[in-house]
Amino acid sequence: MKVSVPTPGPEVARLGYFVGSWFTEGKILPGSWGEGGDFSWTENTEWMPGGFFVIGRWHFNMPQHLGGNGEEIFVMGWDDEQQVYTFDAFTSQGHHQVSRGELWGSTWIWTSSRRQGANSVRQKYTIETESDKSYRVKFEICEDGVTWLPFMEGRARKT
Repeated sequence: MKVSVPTPGPEVARLGYFVGSWFTEGKILPGSWGEGGDFSWTENTEWMPGGFFVIGRWHFNMPQHLGGNGEEIFVMGWDDEQQVYTFDAFTSQGHHQVSRGELWGSTWIWTSSRRQGANSVRQKYTIETESDKSYRVKFEICEDGVTWLPFMEGRARKT
């Protein structure tokens, strides 16, 4: 009996955009989380053997009142059954985030939720590609189930 080896589909190939080394910087806006401030991170990503997943590592610099500096490892992929992109991340600060993504033209939209005390906070991370070497990022949160608040905005460039 011959076993066929699966091959990544076109959805998976689109994740190749993120493979490489990136530098991201921007501003965290003031809000219920505090005064805001500057942030930055370096990112290195590569294809996992087999070509189905992109794995990466961030080294981030955040204002101290928002957790300070740290690291994050993540895996990006495509869930063929649910027809969504996936993003699973683990930080040096003990956080685990599971996001689902969609690609609309040149815009990626990643959504997730997290617990903040007794409340659930929805999160939206938007990536607007500008070229094969740069994109704009915007992270928004929804604390009341209705209103999206801008948390941070920035720009990434491939190094």
